[in-house]
Amino acid sequence: MAGILILGASHSGVATAAALRVAGCEDAVTLVTQESALPYHRPPLSKDGLTKQDFAPPLLRPESFYAANRIELKQGVMVESIHPAEKYVFSTDGTRYPYHRLILACGAESRRLPRTIDPDGIAHYLRTHDDLQALKARLSQAGSIAIIGGGLIGVEIAAIAVENGLRATIIEAGNRLMERTVSKSIANYVLDRHEARGLSVRFGVTLTALHHDSRRGADIVTLEGGETIAADLVVAAIGAVPHDSLAGRAGLKVNGGVLCSETGLTSDPSIYAVGDCSAWYDPILQRHIRNEAVNPGQDQAKVVAASIAGTPLPVKRLARYWSHQAGIQIQMAGDVHGSDMEAVLNAPVSGAFSVLGFKGARLIAVQTINCAQQFGKLHDMIGMDRDALAVALDVEFPPPHHH
Repeated sequence: MAGILILGASHSGVATAAALRVAGCEDAVTLVTQESALPYHRPPLSKDGLTKQDFAPPLLRPESFYAANRIELKQGVMVESIHPAEKYVFSTDGTRYPYHRLILACGAESRRLPRTIDPDGIAHYLRTHDDLQALKARLSQAGSIAIIGGGLIGVEIAAIAVENGLRATIIEAGNRLMERTVSKSIANYVLDRHEARGLSVRFGVTLTALHHDSRRGADIVTLEGGETIAADLVVAAIGAVPHDSLAGRAGLKVNGGVLCSETGLTSDPSIYAVGDCSAWYDPILQRHIRNEAVNPGQDQAKVVAASIAGTPLPVKRLARYWSHQAGIQIQMAGDVHGSDMEAVLNAPVSGAFSVLGFKGARLIAVQTINCAQQFGKLHDMIGMDRDALAVALDVEFPPPHHH
């Protein structure tokens, strides 16, 4: 009997299945994943996964959870097409999966270097457990590494490499680290810390070619202008591409993700989308936003479950992000790039602090270094007036500085 079909056992996919049961939904729920492994946490892959010898990715839920909650988990299934008019999906092995409601939780994949730059597929990527195994095997034999891209994943990999004694170089086309996710002040602090430990960073340079020199036994990175960098290993961390092609071929509206309403409904009234593959409409910003993080995906799962079950929608929470980089834990929330002034709030622990982003007199963003407790408190204060915030925190802010 057709029930609710979830494509993708990502964080948001599994969270949606669980949220449906919590919301009292009694429909049949089937969760389909192309991976053969039980659904697992992905963020640790670029953190504990690279540092622990016998690492196994922690499961999102124990195996017993699925049967106990009447969730049918179908592993190793590659979906070929969606047929909205007939309400079924078709897998490559010829199986039809009918549905009454379809939820796309297809995630994203690593953005690949163009074949014109890396024709032999030399660069490694880090998105799945298989990627991790291949990367660790090479890391254990390497003395040097070049990382293309200075975003969160690239910096996390570089920090671990330096900690393990490798010569590490980040090659970043922009003019600072983690430009999409953190403020300039946080980026500069993190850069100083990593450079002091031995990380080399090249800004404002672009990769033009990548090849293996068998005579030198090294991978050669060629930069614009002809400069070359030799490394035992090259990793590309240049962002992620949403898995929205399946939806696009089915006639759903896509544009850098499956376009959804503010409750996750796609352009088809029977199909929802959550997590990295989706771009939800934000009524405040008045545009579609794709959040690439665990917490927003879990929040979206609760919204979709409530919409389907007909229960009250949960209160919307701001997207939250985090990164762990060899002794530096960064936590972020709010519109980091929308602030016009910043103030620094020191934490009780030495070396820990928060950067508060204000637009006018209103707090719109919080970023913290090594102070999780303070982040939790400040996160709930986003939206407050500066003076009210000073009273609530019992602090006197120094004059805010423009950045």
